[in-house]
Amino acid sequence: MQLDAQIDTIAPEEFRLAMRKVASPVAVITARTGTTRNGLTATAVCSATADPPTLLVCINRGATAEQLITDSGAFAVNFLTEEQANIARLFSTSKLDPEARFAEGHWLAGGTGAPMLANTVASFECRVVQTVPCGTHSIFIGQVTALHSGDGPMLMYRDGYFRRLAAD
Repeated sequence: MQLDAQIDTIAPEEFRLAMRKVASPVAVITARTGTTRNGLTATAVCSATADPPTLLVCINRGATAEQLITDSGAFAVNFLTEEQANIARLFSTSKLDPEARFAEGHWLAGGTGAPMLANTVASFECRVVQTVPCGTHSIFIGQVTALHSGDGPMLMYRDGYFRRLAAD
């Protein structure tokens, strides 16, 4: 494939449709400031480096959790099992009362106060070390301060649906 010298503008909807074809693990990103906690379902999460252990998450600036992460300087990333698909739905429902999102599952406050979900594939608590604005989103880079690794089949997202990984 040859790249043109001039880059054509890609329409946001065209980009979103292409990205829906890419299978991604489903995570719930959470944060707390004082007694206020909230979160959202996300697939734009990845490891940045193992030394030091660091994750990055991409959060829309219009999401209420974005301001909580900014204010608290911390967040948790909870990678869900397929049995936790309903939790993913709760955290992806817009305009739902934040506390209603935490009605399902067993939630614990991490050392930073960020809510961590029990029985996940893996959960990471992070302190924000850098924030990078990018278009409509903020990219939060967080150094991992605590983690829990569990078992269970990973919940995935592709083509607008939650899916499961096939067993070996």
